[in-house]
Amino acid sequence: MPKLKVVQILVRKLTVAYFTSWTIVLFVSLFFTNLGGANWNAAGNYMSSAFLVALYAVPAVFLYGILVSSLIEAIFVTLKIKGSAEPMISCTLQVVFGLCFGIVLESTLFSIMGGGAAVLFFSLDRIMPTILALKMKTRVISFIAPILLFVLIVGTIYATAPPKPPYTAKDAVQFATSTIDRFPSKEGVIKLQIEGYDVEQETEVEETAEKETYKVVFTERWRKREESGIYQIIYEVSRGRMSARGGSGEHPPYLQTR
Repeated sequence: MPKLKVVQILVRKLTVAYFTSWTIVLFVSLFFTNLGGANWNAAGNYMSSAFLVALYAVPAVFLYGILVSSLIEAIFVTLKIKGSAEPMISCTLQVVFGLCFGIVLESTLFSIMGGGAAVLFFSLDRIMPTILALKMKTRVISFIAPILLFVLIVGTIYATAPPKPPYTAKDAVQFATSTIDRFPSKEGVIKLQIEGYDVEQETEVEETAEKETYKVVFTERWRKREESGIYQIIYEVSRGRMSARGGSGEHPPYLQTR
């Protein structure tokens, strides 16, 4: 096969892999994104899904897809297989190899995606000579189109998603007590007996100068006859983040003996 012909085939296969990868990433990601209800972070979830899909799809398409498609095409050229049956046989073989990709990974989902990607790769491969024959300006627009479509999808999801709910003091307390779970799960004081100690555990929350950021204070007081003490630790809490901001006192003795 002439060197120029090999280069043309390689360019065509790389272009097909580019458009196949983008198609998979753009539309498969939608199935992994919850777009309904009160999901205000749907646009972020879609972008995360797109990244994860691309992590698997892009290497598979560019390596496995190009290799399989090129080998099948080379075999057909060598054996001089032509005619109306050629597209059907070629497509069937590529789909079989696509399904095998999932079988090797022991995943039904990857088998389905592999078979679908093979059909898509084959279809685009058939029309790619027409696209590559277009004027340079049209070809450039074609290559940019998937990126613009991705931005459009993200923008549309963001624009139609519910507004971001406010992060309240109650939310901050719930987040903090999901980690420090021995204190009350809402603002207030509880009294209990632990190993003969009279114990008070208190949860307090205060607003800070920073919007939707709160100071959550956990205080524990204990007394047993003449023995008493107090322990306090402070956390700064915002949406999805909690960091210690100091404390005082010693840990209660009944915790140290456990």
